[in-house]
Amino acid sequence: MDRAVSVTILILLLCAVTAQGIPSLGLQGRCNCIRTTSAFIHPMLIRSLKYIPGGSHCENTEIIITLRHKRKVCVNPDAKWVQAFINANKGARKDK
Repeated sequence: MDRAVSVTILILLLCAVTAQGIPSLGLQGRCNCIRTTSAFIHPMLIRSLKYIPGGSHCENTEIIITLRHKRKVCVNPDAKWVQAFINANKGARKDK
């Protein structure tokens, strides 16, 4: 009986150690943007911008733009127009 209990405890401990290395499911462990675009989007069409820095969930920096008609578009954070748009909004926010 003692041997059966010891084997059971050993198996449970091995399962616990193995499970610690498995990433949790859900939004963590994957990127939100499968592909991005560098195509210019006129600022009048932009409702909001969400900036997600790279981290453990995704190594890429992600920028998701929500358009006025509620469509979401992933844009390339290295595109010049995106950088200009972000810098212009940072300046506008600091002035207020």
